[in-house]
Amino acid sequence: MTPPPPPQPGQDSLPALVDDLVSDILLRLPPDEPECLFRASLVCKTWNRLLSDRAFRRRYCEFHRAPPVLGFLHNRSGLAPFVPTTAFRPPDTEHCYAIGCHHGRALLRERRSPDFLTLWDPVTNEKQYVRMPDIPMASANGLVLCATPGCDHLDCHGGPFLVAFVGFDAGGEGASACLYTSETGAWSTPSYLQLDSYLNPQPPVVVGDALYLVCEDGETIMRDKFAGKRGLSLIEPPDVYEEGVVLMTVEDGGLGIAGLDMSTLYLWSLKTDPGGVSGWKTRGVIKLEMLPIDDLRSWRHLVGFAKGCTSDIVFVTTDAGVFKIDLKSEEATKVCEHGSSLVIFPYTSFCTPGRANCRLPSPAAT
Repeated sequence: MTPPPPPQPGQDSLPALVDDLVSDILLRLPPDEPECLFRASLVCKTWNRLLSDRAFRRRYCEFHRAPPVLGFLHNRSGLAPFVPTTAFRPPDTEHCYAIGCHHGRALLRERRSPDFLTLWDPVTNEKQYVRMPDIPMASANGLVLCATPGCDHLDCHGGPFLVAFVGFDAGGEGASACLYTSETGAWSTPSYLQLDSYLNPQPPVVVGDALYLVCEDGETIMRDKFAGKRGLSLIEPPDVYEEGVVLMTVEDGGLGIAGLDMSTLYLWSLKTDPGGVSGWKTRGVIKLEMLPIDDLRSWRHLVGFAKGCTSDIVFVTTDAGVFKIDLKSEEATKVCEHGSSLVIFPYTSFCTPGRANCRLPSPAAT
Protein backbone atom coordinates (compact mmCIF):
# COMPACT_ATOMS: atom_id res chain seq x y z
CA MET A 1 0.00 0.00 0.00
CA THR A 2 1.43 3.33 -1.07
CA PRO A 3 1.46 5.94 1.75
CA PRO A 4 -0.28 9.26 1.09
CA PRO A 5 1.95 12.14 0.00
CA PRO A 6 3.19 14.35 2.82
CA PRO A 7 1.42 17.71 3.21
CA GLN A 8 3.06 20.68 1.58
CA PRO A 9 4.89 22.97 4.05
CA GLY A 10 2.68 25.82 5.22
CA GLN A 11 -0.37 24.54 3.35
CA ASP A 12 -2.65 24.59 6.39
CA SER A 13 -1.33 27.96 7.58
CA LEU A 14 -1.80 29.79 4.26
CA PRO A 15 -5.11 31.54 5.24
CA ALA A 16 -3.56 32.71 8.52
CA LEU A 17 -0.50 33.98 6.64
CA VAL A 18 -2.71 35.95 4.25
CA ASP A 19 -4.61 37.44 7.20
CA ASP A 20 -1.33 38.50 8.81
CA LEU A 21 -0.13 40.16 5.60
CA VAL A 22 -3.43 42.00 5.10
CA SER A 23 -3.44 43.06 8.74
CA ASP A 24 0.09 44.47 8.43
CA ILE A 25 -0.99 46.48 5.37
CA LEU A 26 -4.18 47.80 7.01
CA LEU A 27 -2.16 48.72 10.08
CA ARG A 28 -0.50 51.46 8.04
CA LEU A 29 -3.68 53.27 7.02
CA PRO A 30 -3.50 56.85 8.42
CA PRO A 31 -5.48 57.41 11.65
CA ASP A 32 -6.20 61.03 10.72
CA GLU A 33 -8.14 59.75 7.70
CA PRO A 34 -10.57 57.38 9.48
CA GLU A 35 -12.65 56.90 6.32
CA CYS A 36 -9.81 54.72 4.95
CA LEU A 37 -10.38 52.08 7.64
CA PHE A 38 -14.14 52.13 7.17
CA ARG A 39 -13.92 51.79 3.40
CA ALA A 40 -11.47 48.91 3.82
CA SER A 41 -13.95 47.18 6.14
CA LEU A 42 -16.49 47.15 3.28
CA VAL A 43 -14.19 45.28 0.87
CA CYS A 44 -15.08 41.81 2.18
CA LYS A 45 -16.10 39.93 5.31
CA THR A 46 -12.51 38.93 6.06
CA TRP A 47 -11.28 42.51 6.10
CA ASN A 48 -14.28 43.58 8.17
CA ARG A 49 -13.50 40.85 10.69
CA LEU A 50 -9.84 41.85 10.87
CA LEU A 51 -10.55 45.57 11.29
CA SER A 52 -13.26 45.02 13.92
CA ASP A 53 -11.12 42.71 16.02
CA ARG A 54 -10.02 44.06 19.39
CA ALA A 55 -6.47 42.77 18.86
CA PHE A 56 -6.15 44.76 15.62
CA ARG A 57 -7.40 47.94 17.32
CA ARG A 58 -4.77 47.45 20.02
CA ARG A 59 -1.99 46.96 17.45
CA TYR A 60 -3.25 49.93 15.42
CA CYS A 61 -3.09 52.26 18.43
CA GLU A 62 0.35 51.02 19.48
CA PHE A 63 1.69 51.32 15.93
CA HIS A 64 0.61 54.96 15.55
CA ARG A 65 1.40 55.81 19.21
CA ALA A 66 -0.77 58.96 19.47
CA PRO A 67 -4.45 59.42 18.61
CA PRO A 68 -5.27 61.94 15.88
CA VAL A 69 -7.23 65.16 16.22
CA LEU A 70 -10.67 64.28 14.85
CA GLY A 71 -12.15 67.74 15.36
CA PHE A 72 -12.99 70.19 18.11
CA LEU A 73 -15.85 71.58 20.14
CA HIS A 74 -16.31 75.32 20.48
CA ASN A 75 -18.91 77.29 22.39
CA ARG A 76 -21.04 79.55 20.21
CA SER A 77 -24.23 81.22 21.47
CA GLY A 78 -24.41 78.86 24.43
CA LEU A 79 -24.02 75.69 22.33
CA ALA A 80 -21.00 73.52 21.54
CA PRO A 81 -21.09 72.27 17.95
CA PHE A 82 -18.51 69.71 16.88
CA VAL A 83 -16.30 71.00 14.05
CA PRO A 84 -14.66 68.07 12.22
CA THR A 85 -11.09 68.28 10.97
CA THR A 86 -11.39 64.78 9.43
CA ALA A 87 -14.22 62.72 7.90
CA PHE A 88 -15.37 61.77 11.42
CA ARG A 89 -18.92 62.97 12.21
CA PRO A 90 -20.29 62.28 15.71
CA PRO A 91 -23.98 62.59 16.57
CA ASP A 92 -25.06 66.16 17.23
CA THR A 93 -24.64 67.63 20.72
CA GLU A 94 -27.64 69.83 21.30
CA HIS A 95 -28.14 72.11 24.29
CA CYS A 96 -24.56 71.54 25.50
CA TYR A 97 -21.75 73.80 26.66
CA ALA A 98 -18.20 72.40 26.45
CA ILE A 99 -15.77 72.47 29.38
CA GLY A 100 -12.98 70.15 28.20
CA CYS A 101 -11.91 67.08 26.20
CA HIS A 102 -9.46 64.48 27.53
CA HIS A 103 -8.84 60.72 27.41
CA GLY A 104 -11.56 60.12 24.82
CA ARG A 105 -14.36 61.94 26.65
CA ALA A 106 -15.79 65.46 26.48
CA LEU A 107 -16.95 67.19 29.66
CA LEU A 108 -20.15 69.14 29.00
CA ARG A 109 -22.93 71.03 30.76
CA GLU A 110 -26.44 70.79 29.38
CA ARG A 111 -28.90 73.65 29.58
CA ARG A 112 -31.71 71.22 30.33
CA SER A 113 -29.79 69.68 33.26
CA PRO A 114 -27.71 72.48 34.86
CA ASP A 115 -27.17 70.46 38.06
CA PHE A 116 -25.28 67.72 36.22
CA LEU A 117 -22.07 67.35 34.25
CA THR A 118 -22.27 65.22 31.10
CA LEU A 119 -19.41 62.92 30.11
CA TRP A 120 -19.72 62.20 26.39
CA ASP A 121 -17.68 59.85 24.24
CA PRO A 122 -18.06 61.19 20.66
CA VAL A 123 -16.77 57.93 19.11
CA THR A 124 -19.17 55.55 20.86
CA ASN A 125 -21.83 58.21 21.65
CA GLU A 126 -22.03 56.91 25.23
CA LYS A 127 -23.03 59.42 27.92
CA GLN A 128 -22.67 59.41 31.68
CA TYR A 129 -23.89 61.96 34.19
CA VAL A 130 -22.31 63.32 37.36
CA ARG A 131 -24.01 65.71 39.77
CA MET A 132 -22.26 69.07 40.04
CA PRO A 133 -20.09 69.50 43.13
CA ASP A 134 -21.43 71.62 45.98
CA ILE A 135 -18.96 74.47 45.67
CA PRO A 136 -19.56 78.17 44.95
CA MET A 137 -18.86 79.09 41.34
CA ALA A 138 -19.57 81.80 38.81
CA SER A 139 -17.32 80.05 36.31
CA ALA A 140 -15.67 76.63 36.18
CA ASN A 141 -13.14 74.48 34.37
CA GLY A 142 -12.13 70.83 34.47
CA LEU A 143 -11.32 67.58 32.69
CA VAL A 144 -12.22 63.89 32.64
CA LEU A 145 -9.37 61.47 33.32
CA CYS A 146 -9.28 57.75 32.61
CA ALA A 147 -8.85 55.77 35.84
CA THR A 148 -8.42 52.29 34.32
CA PRO A 149 -5.41 50.65 36.05
CA GLY A 150 -2.45 50.21 33.70
CA CYS A 151 -4.08 52.09 30.80
CA ASP A 152 -1.64 53.76 28.38
CA HIS A 153 -4.42 56.18 27.30
CA LEU A 154 -4.03 55.46 23.60
CA ASP A 155 -7.62 54.28 23.20
CA CYS A 156 -9.65 55.28 26.25
CA HIS A 157 -13.37 54.46 25.92
CA GLY A 158 -15.55 53.59 28.90
CA GLY A 159 -14.25 52.24 32.20
CA PRO A 160 -13.65 54.01 35.53
CA PHE A 161 -12.91 57.72 35.48
CA LEU A 162 -12.07 60.81 37.49
CA VAL A 163 -13.35 64.36 37.07
CA ALA A 164 -10.97 67.11 38.17
CA PHE A 165 -13.08 70.23 38.61
CA VAL A 166 -12.27 73.82 39.63
CA GLY A 167 -14.83 76.56 40.28
CA PHE A 168 -14.33 80.29 40.76
CA ASP A 169 -16.49 82.67 42.78
CA ALA A 170 -15.30 86.29 42.77
CA GLY A 171 -17.41 87.30 45.74
CA GLY A 172 -16.71 84.35 48.01
CA GLU A 173 -14.06 81.67 48.46
CA GLY A 174 -12.15 82.47 45.27
CA ALA A 175 -11.11 79.17 43.66
CA SER A 176 -12.42 75.79 44.83
CA ALA A 177 -11.24 72.42 43.52
CA CYS A 178 -12.50 68.90 44.05
CA LEU A 179 -12.18 65.45 42.49
CA TYR A 180 -14.93 63.00 41.53
CA THR A 181 -14.20 59.27 41.48
CA SER A 182 -16.54 56.97 39.58
CA GLU A 183 -15.64 54.02 41.82
CA THR A 184 -17.02 55.79 44.91
CA GLY A 185 -19.57 57.97 43.12
CA ALA A 186 -18.61 60.93 45.31
CA TRP A 187 -16.72 64.23 45.23
CA SER A 188 -13.72 64.81 47.48
CA THR A 189 -13.52 67.52 50.12
CA PRO A 190 -12.81 70.81 48.30
CA SER A 191 -9.50 72.64 48.35
CA TYR A 192 -9.60 76.45 48.43
CA LEU A 193 -7.38 79.29 47.27
CA GLN A 194 -8.02 83.00 47.51
CA LEU A 195 -7.87 84.25 43.94
CA ASP A 196 -8.38 87.76 42.63
CA SER A 197 -8.29 86.81 38.93
CA TYR A 198 -10.96 84.80 37.12
CA LEU A 199 -10.59 81.36 35.53
CA ASN A 200 -10.00 81.42 31.79
CA PRO A 201 -12.14 78.85 29.91
CA GLN A 202 -8.99 77.74 28.03
CA PRO A 203 -8.71 73.92 28.29
CA PRO A 204 -6.42 72.85 31.15
CA VAL A 205 -3.65 70.28 30.76
CA VAL A 206 -2.67 67.35 32.96
CA VAL A 207 0.95 66.89 33.99
CA GLY A 208 1.53 64.03 36.41
CA ASP A 209 -1.03 64.26 39.19
CA ALA A 210 -1.85 67.94 38.68
CA LEU A 211 -4.20 69.99 36.56
CA TYR A 212 -2.89 73.32 35.21
CA LEU A 213 -5.28 76.13 34.28
CA VAL A 214 -4.96 79.63 32.82
CA CYS A 215 -6.20 82.56 34.91
CA GLU A 216 -7.44 85.77 33.25
CA ASP A 217 -5.62 86.24 29.93
CA GLY A 218 -2.53 84.35 30.97
CA GLU A 219 -1.34 86.59 33.80
CA THR A 220 -1.30 83.60 36.18
CA ILE A 221 -1.33 79.79 35.98
CA MET A 222 -3.16 77.75 38.61
CA ARG A 223 -1.97 74.29 39.70
CA ASP A 224 -4.55 71.88 41.08
CA LYS A 225 -2.82 68.86 42.63
CA PHE A 226 -5.63 66.33 42.71
CA ALA A 227 -3.75 63.27 44.06
CA GLY A 228 -1.70 62.68 47.20
CA LYS A 229 -1.42 65.89 49.18
CA ARG A 230 -4.11 67.83 47.35
CA GLY A 231 -4.13 71.62 47.06
CA LEU A 232 -4.14 74.71 44.85
CA SER A 233 -1.21 76.98 44.07
CA LEU A 234 -0.20 79.66 41.56
CA ILE A 235 2.66 79.84 39.04
CA GLU A 236 3.92 82.92 37.27
CA PRO A 237 4.03 82.56 33.46
CA PRO A 238 7.19 83.44 31.50
CA ASP A 239 5.51 86.50 29.96
CA VAL A 240 2.11 88.01 29.16
CA TYR A 241 0.91 87.75 25.57
CA GLU A 242 -1.89 89.98 24.35
CA GLU A 243 -2.99 87.56 21.62
CA GLY A 244 -3.49 84.52 23.75
CA VAL A 245 -1.68 81.72 25.57
CA VAL A 246 -2.32 77.99 25.67
CA LEU A 247 -0.93 75.43 28.09
CA MET A 248 0.62 72.29 26.63
CA THR A 249 2.63 69.20 27.51
CA VAL A 250 6.18 68.92 26.18
CA GLU A 251 8.31 65.98 25.03
CA ASP A 252 9.47 64.94 28.51
CA GLY A 253 5.90 65.06 29.84
CA GLY A 254 6.38 68.39 31.61
CA LEU A 255 4.42 71.61 31.45
CA GLY A 256 4.77 73.94 28.50
CA ILE A 257 3.17 77.16 27.34
CA ALA A 258 2.73 78.87 23.97
CA GLY A 259 2.12 82.59 23.65
CA LEU A 260 1.20 84.64 20.58
CA ASP A 261 2.47 88.17 20.01
CA MET A 262 1.49 89.69 16.65
CA SER A 263 2.70 87.12 14.11
CA THR A 264 5.20 85.33 16.37
CA LEU A 265 4.57 82.21 18.47
CA TYR A 266 6.78 81.80 21.56
CA LEU A 267 7.23 78.32 23.08
CA TRP A 268 8.34 77.69 26.68
CA SER A 269 8.74 74.75 29.07
CA LEU A 270 8.92 74.64 32.87
CA LYS A 271 12.16 73.03 34.06
CA THR A 272 13.48 72.19 37.52
CA ASP A 273 17.22 72.47 38.21
CA PRO A 274 19.20 70.06 40.46
CA GLY A 275 18.56 72.38 43.38
CA GLY A 276 14.80 71.98 43.03
CA VAL A 277 14.20 75.49 41.67
CA SER A 278 11.72 75.69 38.78
CA GLY A 279 11.97 78.18 35.94
CA TRP A 280 10.82 78.75 32.39
CA LYS A 281 13.14 77.84 29.52
CA THR A 282 12.56 78.90 25.93
CA ARG A 283 11.83 76.06 23.47
CA GLY A 284 11.65 78.05 20.27
CA VAL A 285 10.12 80.85 18.26
CA ILE A 286 7.94 80.36 15.17
CA LYS A 287 6.98 83.11 12.75
CA LEU A 288 3.40 82.55 11.60
CA GLU A 289 4.20 83.51 8.04
CA MET A 290 2.30 80.42 6.87
CA LEU A 291 -1.03 82.07 7.72
CA PRO A 292 -2.74 83.68 4.68
CA ILE A 293 -2.87 87.10 6.34
CA ASP A 294 -1.20 90.06 4.65
CA ASP A 295 -2.08 92.75 7.16
CA LEU A 296 -0.11 92.37 10.41
CA ARG A 297 -2.79 94.46 12.16
CA SER A 298 -5.56 91.94 11.38
CA TRP A 299 -7.11 90.15 14.33
CA ARG A 300 -5.75 86.78 15.47
CA HIS A 301 -5.79 84.83 18.73
CA LEU A 302 -4.22 81.62 20.02
CA VAL A 303 -7.12 79.38 21.07
CA GLY A 304 -6.10 75.73 21.50
CA PHE A 305 -3.49 72.96 21.70
CA ALA A 306 -3.49 69.24 20.93
CA LYS A 307 -0.95 66.45 20.63
CA GLY A 308 -1.34 65.07 17.11
CA CYS A 309 -0.19 61.78 15.58
CA THR A 310 3.23 63.08 14.60
CA SER A 311 3.52 66.55 16.10
CA ASP A 312 2.09 69.07 18.51
CA ILE A 313 -0.65 71.27 17.08
CA VAL A 314 -1.86 74.74 18.04
CA PHE A 315 -5.01 76.45 16.81
CA VAL A 316 -5.17 80.12 15.86
CA THR A 317 -8.39 81.97 15.12
CA THR A 318 -8.23 84.89 12.67
CA ASP A 319 -10.46 87.13 10.58
CA ALA A 320 -10.03 84.54 7.83
CA GLY A 321 -11.12 81.54 9.98
CA VAL A 322 -9.55 79.02 12.38
CA PHE A 323 -6.24 77.39 11.41
CA LYS A 324 -4.38 74.46 12.90
CA ILE A 325 -0.60 74.78 12.82
CA ASP A 326 1.73 71.77 12.93
CA LEU A 327 4.64 72.84 15.14
CA LYS A 328 7.04 70.38 13.48
CA SER A 329 6.36 71.08 9.81
CA GLU A 330 5.14 74.66 10.49
CA GLU A 331 2.29 74.07 8.04
CA ALA A 332 -1.12 75.72 8.52
CA THR A 333 -4.45 74.15 7.56
CA LYS A 334 -7.79 75.96 7.64
CA VAL A 335 -10.28 73.96 9.70
CA CYS A 336 -13.18 76.38 10.20
CA GLU A 337 -14.56 79.38 8.33
CA HIS A 338 -15.79 81.14 11.47
CA GLY A 339 -12.98 82.70 13.46
CA SER A 340 -14.87 84.30 16.34
CA SER A 341 -14.27 81.61 19.00
CA LEU A 342 -11.67 82.50 21.61
CA VAL A 343 -11.56 78.95 23.03
CA ILE A 344 -11.76 75.57 21.30
CA PHE A 345 -11.59 72.05 22.75
CA PRO A 346 -9.69 69.67 20.44
CA TYR A 347 -10.90 66.07 20.52
CA THR A 348 -8.33 63.32 19.94
CA SER A 349 -9.15 59.64 19.53
CA PHE A 350 -8.67 56.68 17.26
CA CYS A 351 -11.80 55.94 15.20
CA THR A 352 -11.94 52.31 14.06
CA PRO A 353 -14.65 49.90 12.80
CA GLY A 354 -16.29 47.91 15.56
CA ARG A 355 -15.82 50.79 18.00
CA ALA A 356 -17.28 53.91 16.39
CA ASN A 357 -20.93 54.93 16.50
CA CYS A 358 -20.64 57.84 14.11
CA ARG A 359 -21.28 59.01 10.55
CA LEU A 360 -18.65 59.05 7.84
CA PRO A 361 -19.20 60.47 4.36
CA SER A 362 -20.04 57.82 1.77
CA PRO A 363 -17.45 57.19 -0.96
CA ALA A 364 -19.69 58.98 -3.45
CA ALA A 365 -19.71 62.11 -1.27
CA THR A 366 -15.92 62.51 -1.10
